[in-house]
Amino acid sequence: MLVALTSLAALMAAQDFVPRDFVPFMTFTRSPSQVGDDVSVEVGVLRGEGRLQFWFRKIVERDGEGDILWTDTQRCPAARDAVVASTQIAPPRVLVPGIPVRPDGSIILSMDGVEYSLRSSAHYDSYGGHELYFTSNVDTPLANWVEGSLATLEECWSEDAPQHGEEDQPVEAQPSPE
Repeated sequence: MLVALTSLAALMAAQDFVPRDFVPFMTFTRSPSQVGDDVSVEVGVLRGEGRLQFWFRKIVERDGEGDILWTDTQRCPAARDAVVASTQIAPPRVLVPGIPVRPDGSIILSMDGVEYSLRSSAHYDSYGGHELYFTSNVDTPLANWVEGSLATLEECWSEDAPQHGEEDQPVEAQPSPE
């Protein structure tokens, strides 16, 4: 049986969906191969009334230690742009031996640089419930989106975790188990 849902809000209402505290639906990473810190940003639904809001948890790995910072679309309205823009990232195409990628038949392999990744809920047209995961290197649509999102969020980070709903108490800043 197929059910057509026109929005995330309709999906949430149709499934009697209650988001669990700080369970991400999307994670994106930036991992330099040589210089720089590994950064992982998780994004989830922030419970509350009115317009759908999102929380962001940034984990920066330095010398085996993880620093955790937070923001949300209530404190940082520009953060919504990162979420919306994620729906427009062009994924990589399937590489099949014998089918040329470039007119001369060559491909570019990068053994250095920065690895970017995205893991998220996904859909084909109206078919939901799939998982999407892909990685890339520099100068790709994914790299451009991750770098742009990190730049958008740069001034928004705080050590304070967002609150779910108006009457909820603050939640301790802990990374989600994976």
